[in-house]
Amino acid sequence: MIKIQMDISTSNDGGRAKRSKMECNFGERCYRKKPEHFEEYTHSHLNELLKQMGDKIVIPPNYKSKISQQTLIEQLEIVRKFRKSKNESNNSSAISNSSSKESTSSLRYSPPKDLANKETGKGHSNNGCKNDCQKNCSQCKMLENYKQDALNKMKVSVKQKMEAVHPYNIFLTTVKDSPKTHEELTSISFPELLDPYFGELESSLQINFMVELGFLLAQYGIMGYKCKPLTLLYGQCDFELGDKFKHFLTHAKVVPPSSFGSHHTKMMAFCYKDKSVRIVVSTANLVEEDWLNRTQGLWISPKCPPLPPDSDTGAGDSITNFKRDLLQYLSSYKLSELQPWLEILRAVDMSAVKVFFIASVPGTHTTYRNDWGQLKMSKILSEQIVQNDGKVIAQCSSIGSLGPNPSSWLQGDMLSVFTSSKRKGISSAPHMVLIYPSFTCISKSYDSLLGGGCLPYSKKTHAKQEWLVSFLCDWNSEKRHRTRAPPHIKSYCRLSPDEKKIYYFVLTSANMSKAAWGQRAKSGSLNILSYEAGVLLVPQILIGQDYFPLVNDEETTGKIFSLPYDLPVVPYSYSDVPWFIDNLM
Repeated sequence: MIKIQMDISTSNDGGRAKRSKMECNFGERCYRKKPEHFEEYTHSHLNELLKQMGDKIVIPPNYKSKISQQTLIEQLEIVRKFRKSKNESNNSSAISNSSSKESTSSLRYSPPKDLANKETGKGHSNNGCKNDCQKNCSQCKMLENYKQDALNKMKVSVKQKMEAVHPYNIFLTTVKDSPKTHEELTSISFPELLDPYFGELESSLQINFMVELGFLLAQYGIMGYKCKPLTLLYGQCDFELGDKFKHFLTHAKVVPPSSFGSHHTKMMAFCYKDKSVRIVVSTANLVEEDWLNRTQGLWISPKCPPLPPDSDTGAGDSITNFKRDLLQYLSSYKLSELQPWLEILRAVDMSAVKVFFIASVPGTHTTYRNDWGQLKMSKILSEQIVQNDGKVIAQCSSIGSLGPNPSSWLQGDMLSVFTSSKRKGISSAPHMVLIYPSFTCISKSYDSLLGGGCLPYSKKTHAKQEWLVSFLCDWNSEKRHRTRAPPHIKSYCRLSPDEKKIYYFVLTSANMSKAAWGQRAKSGSLNILSYEAGVLLVPQILIGQDYFPLVNDEETTGKIFSLPYDLPVVPYSYSDVPWFIDNLM
């Protein structure tokens, strides 16, 4: 993770005061080329190279670059430009001016230094600027620009969007460089999750893997919810939190028992003034890049109103036991920081939530419980799904070590899970394909090769399972205007033979890996390494029929379900190779 600068202060005349930059954590492996990144963070290796090179940017022959030389040269040009601007002017506003030509969509908002001081009497207080600021200081201007850029992308009201996606409630995130996604009824941006349509926010819970604190707080700030109580559970954060924001932020770092696991869940909960709640299950990290030119998925729950004060402990659940399963998952953390949220969630009515909560928790789990991972998935499909023909489409942003051959795990455990149904016999041999972008696909993305930074599949892992290529299909999303937006979304479904229907749909943080879904032992127990969370949509429960329709014709009934990718899926050609994260190293 790259650290985001959090100690910007403001001078009395509205200009930026001098600030100390933080070293980029990627070091020599940093592949960023956006000027604002180099404005915010320092890179010691670039500074040293500039000293060695003098007036001409020529890479020393003995320098072993850990990124492409072309990227390195572009980075050096940017740093040199900032240095020149700084020398020409003795104040940091020159740096700001040098990047003013950049689109406001790339502005980064960082909370001011004194935001951490609850009792501050200067500059910004924890409730915003002083009255005499009148929104003229640099921090307020940056926030206003950030806000305006976000609002400009909101072409359709959230109310219309929620009506359009009902009853599925599945969205894809808007894509910065794909304007058509800003007009799509089934697209949504982070600030829209805080739209007044949902309610007046009182507090929120964010559970995620990677967090850029400046970006996260900016989303609340631009929607007028600065310093609202926030509980944050995270795996990695770019900022040492400590007690600096204790007046509104409660936080806990979650470290899985195994170094091979991760706290990979991406989920939100919002509590409103009327004590109602909404849950959001997402595939996006709380980092800026994940919400720009990548394809992400979100499920937004219906409004869950408060229960009467004298309600029973188990009241307010739905036919899918969503409330029970969500509380069980949150309780598994055994964190005191979550106790207030457990009370909040117990006190609301979730009977309108008609999806299943499918989560993973690290540990060895016995089969008689079937609470987590692939065991939970198999149990629900076996109880609910009628159809059992057609292929399984798995789509993910990373792939784990799957074994020396297809039957080791992919066509063993997982194919059995994804083809589970009430019917025991089969009408055709089950088949699975896996959508994962090729190198060519990523090279044509909006951010070129940098777009593949969210896809960590490695050459080393692939070398042990080259058989996987025969299962791979490339990423194509022309209908959803996202072919050039690399998929960080993870989804799973079973497609009918005529490709007009699907029999279920899963949106989850879980990639195709044993760490996420679990590996069965000979004893039958399931070993899981990572925290994951997702939702399973079943047509029998959600729309009262055996399938979700993908096309509108005489043979299908019900509201059309929009997949994140195009059909038919396109298998890799002979010359295609998977995208590897090694391409950026």
